[in-house]
Amino acid sequence: MSLTLNSQAAPPGWAHSTRRAWLITAMLALFMLINWGDKSVLGLTARALMKDLGLTPSQYGLIASSFFFLFGIGTVLGGFLVDRIKTKPMLLVMAVVWALVQFPVLGGASFAVLLVSRIVLGLAEGPATPVALHAVMKWFPDERRDLPNSIVLAASGLGLLVAAPVMAFVQVHWGWRWCFGVLGIAGLVWAAVWLLVGREGPYDKPVSTAAPELDGAATAPDVAGSASDVIGRVSYWRLFATRTWVCFALAGFGCYFVTALLTTWLPTYLESVREISTISTGNWIAATAATGAIAMFGQGVVSRMLIARGIPTRWARAGVAGIAVVIAGLCMVGFVFTDGTLQLILMLPAFNLFTATFPASSAAVAQITPVAQRGAVLGVLFAFLGAAGVIAPFLAGRLIQAAHQPASGYHTAFLIGAALLIVSGLAVALLANPDRDAVHLAERKAH
Repeated sequence: MSLTLNSQAAPPGWAHSTRRAWLITAMLALFMLINWGDKSVLGLTARALMKDLGLTPSQYGLIASSFFFLFGIGTVLGGFLVDRIKTKPMLLVMAVVWALVQFPVLGGASFAVLLVSRIVLGLAEGPATPVALHAVMKWFPDERRDLPNSIVLAASGLGLLVAAPVMAFVQVHWGWRWCFGVLGIAGLVWAAVWLLVGREGPYDKPVSTAAPELDGAATAPDVAGSASDVIGRVSYWRLFATRTWVCFALAGFGCYFVTALLTTWLPTYLESVREISTISTGNWIAATAATGAIAMFGQGVVSRMLIARGIPTRWARAGVAGIAVVIAGLCMVGFVFTDGTLQLILMLPAFNLFTATFPASSAAVAQITPVAQRGAVLGVLFAFLGAAGVIAPFLAGRLIQAAHQPASGYHTAFLIGAALLIVSGLAVALLANPDRDAVHLAERKAH
């Protein structure tokens, strides 16, 4: 059964709120850009950091994994909280905490300081993606969410795209500690601007509930973006048991596994194994991040175009994302077994083409989830993804330290990631079906 997405004409004053919607989208994109700068700074400074502090690969791997120790807890708690309180104050508090935990590293870095600061940062950044997506979805009906979702999530790729060359420059000229200081300052600036411009969107209530006023003007049009907009609440177990949620969760786990390797170990691999300079490594990581940003934005454009032409979301969302994940996995295999320029070219899609699944999964899960439960369900989804972040850096560190040659340890970790991508990408492409699951959940609620 295919789900029809309905849309009505916008009332007077809606154009003004549309401008506000894109302003909020831009602010949330900047929020995610800083978020991924915070995530990636450890990997971008890893070689100098390990040498300066005398850390072994296992110790560094533990610090890298520590970011995710409380990440899942923060993600779930944030997801449930955002269903009960407004997104503006949540985002503000999160940004301020992110900024403040960077400064102890600038002032007195040590193994203990890095470990504690990364744990606290992970707890505070855990809810970032589900809260940001929940906030932006309040400004758009279902059939228009793919593009803004993709813009917000593509900014994570831009975060690494911007951070890699900037952090390389800062590291070369002022030392690796100032990389953390620069990110702390950026977080405080964003928080000050958000305090002035942040707002709640009109699509934060089910269709049967009156929507809030738009900037003091007209109310939101009644748009039934999906069956989930009108079915009240359903059992969380039913939601988590749908093939759509399970397949996207598994794909997200594989994608996050490789993402964690990208942000923590790939820069060190390029510098120590491939003997690429710090500046060149920053540029290659930036190019890799650009691939991810293009993939996420492209997913939004392609999915919106296909949905507008009446293509079911099974193909417009799940199909597009699943194919991208499989291709990334195959490129990862090629990356391991090649060298030279070809290896660097394959690195671009291998480490970021799969990011197309992140906006697709958020839109697909939102499609099958009642709006009153959306934050919690997205929170649980991204908490599951975060578990890969705990495993990947530490596992890679152990593999690298135990290998007779460091390169073989890196390659083993990369091949594990490739296998996860290929299997989970096929599962999404073949089994996930948001249209069917949304209708089935609505029918069960109706009975």
